[in-house]
Amino acid sequence: MLNNVCVITVKVSNMKESLAFYTEVLDFKVSKEYGPTIVSLQHDSLPIVLEEGLQNSEKNSVLIAIQSSDIHRDFQRLKEKRVPILSEEPKPCPPGLYFVIEDPSGNQIEILQFMN
Repeated sequence: MLNNVCVITVKVSNMKESLAFYTEVLDFKVSKEYGPTIVSLQHDSLPIVLEEGLQNSEKNSVLIAIQSSDIHRDFQRLKEKRVPILSEEPKPCPPGLYFVIEDPSGNQIEILQFMN
């Protein structure tokens, strides 16, 4: 079932400025740095990830991720249901594998399977 939100990603245009805001103004702590463009913040319930690379043309600046226990099965099932999928297959990411779908309003939703 795809009904468990597991990550909230906040797309940011400048990681240095965003980290300063989230850590110095909002008092979050850095949990893990996956590189210069992806940082996870400590949060009790859902992980919050800052990801640099927001473009003005992007629809979403906040992206929810829904956890999958079998990403290949879910990819095929959503494809059969004619859900708009924005990649040819699940792709690797720091915590595992993911792909992105769109809801009827064009909002992007990440489907994520943790591998670590």
